Amino acid sequence: MSQIERRNHRSASTSRALVYQLRASMHKANLSGFVLADEDGLCLASAGDDDACDEVAAHLPIFGQKVPTFEGVLYGASVQWDIQMERLQIGDIRLYLCAIGASDARNDQMQRSMAGVTRILDPMLATA
Repeated sequence: MSQIERRNHRSASTSRALVYQLRASMHKANLSGFVLADEDGLCLASAGDDDACDEVAAHLPIFGQKVPTFEGVLYGASVQWDIQMERLQIGDIRLYLCAIGASDARNDQMQRSMAGVTRILDPMLATA
């Protein structure tokens, strides 16, 4: 039995594959952004407004170190974002995945992106 390919874009580049994953989830949930950040608050991959993603990424470790999940409002200098954050552990690396914006489909797309990010990064980290 043949398998149906559901992905529109593929890439051998890890960075590009992460962006494709986040962009697809952002569009499916009609969100304003999706961001993957490291423990230092650096944006590793994002979809949406670059400035918003960078600012949100910088804040994620602050509360992500205390709680594994967060849903609520994140306040910036002159803006606020409705976010959902999940802490990911892939090997020895702790990451933070965050959906920016409100949507009925946000939680489903967050779960989809968590699986996609893990799928993309796990083989790379296993060989490191």
